[in-house]
Amino acid sequence: MSRYHRAFSSFPLRDAGTVEFAAEAPNMRERLQQAIAELAAPEETMPERLELQYSEHNQLLRLMSKLQRHFPAAEAGSVQCRIRFATEQDDPAADDEPADDAWVSLAELFGEVGGVSVADYILHRHFTVYLQPIVGLDGSVAGYEFLTRPLPEQAPFQPSGLFESARKIGQHSFLDRAARKLAVRVGAAHLSQGVKRFVNFLPSSLYRPETCLKCTFDTIRETGTDPGDCVFEVMESEPLDDPGLPAVFDIYRQEGVRLALDDVGTGFATLDVVERLRPDYVKMDRKWVSHCDEDPDKQRYIDRLLERTARFHGVVLAEGIERPEEWLYLKRAGVPLFQGFLFGRAAPVPLATPATVG
Repeated sequence: MSRYHRAFSSFPLRDAGTVEFAAEAPNMRERLQQAIAELAAPEETMPERLELQYSEHNQLLRLMSKLQRHFPAAEAGSVQCRIRFATEQDDPAADDEPADDAWVSLAELFGEVGGVSVADYILHRHFTVYLQPIVGLDGSVAGYEFLTRPLPEQAPFQPSGLFESARKIGQHSFLDRAARKLAVRVGAAHLSQGVKRFVNFLPSSLYRPETCLKCTFDTIRETGTDPGDCVFEVMESEPLDDPGLPAVFDIYRQEGVRLALDDVGTGFATLDVVERLRPDYVKMDRKWVSHCDEDPDKQRYIDRLLERTARFHGVVLAEGIERPEEWLYLKRAGVPLFQGFLFGRAAPVPLATPATVG
């Protein structure tokens, strides 16, 4: 079954499909035909239809990168496009809008951060990952969180801005996947077995979890990484009421991977969500950590979180610790894992001895 997708911010682009263009100006049609011909196999080129059938996502990204370089915004606004994906009847990401109403401006598929197209960030991996230490009760390293960062030689960008720009044009699935694979490879290169690797992921990018996560699991196996050392964090920036999210958790766990819920206690990550999803790790948001040693309301919340998490044998990790007093209070309260500037900032290589206090 084929469906056209228009709301790219709601539905991630797929690994295979057909992208079709429409333009009235002859010179624009010629430029579109040339770009398509450079990427399509000769037998697949259909210049009269301005159509590219792509069989893997990098082919689509190369086309978008090329078009974004050669079509100024004003021109891109006058070119129409639509993308058709082969979807299953029960695909939750399928769009029910009629095909004759699915055209959008080409400009809606263009995204840019710091002068670089989102497609080029993904294609050429214009980003890296830094590692921030996570410590146990005695201050020794128990793991690291992997955080997307700019490459040293390029202009700075906000990781949240890059992911949001990718989401707006439907490329967040491709970006999220590339970041996960890089984190697994960096972890394999720098960390010994038994050290946990906390890696963020966007649930909305997994339009078909079994397919979308396959390359991540393949990378874990290829690098010889113990799946039990991998902890994938649900990013709090997305709603957590998706009925398909428990199934995503199941797929990860079938591979031996652990799950974490990030920024608990703010936004969508409520105590009720924690108990419903039952992640292996519960990362308490920094707003409950800051000056918790002085605030009875925060202390009561910490006690409730620990009690709820204990019901399913989850592990609480406190984020954003900056003061020794916060760390000492949280240890006395029963929190076993800690992260924050007190122990070290994110760095391109793991910190062997985080700065801790006794």
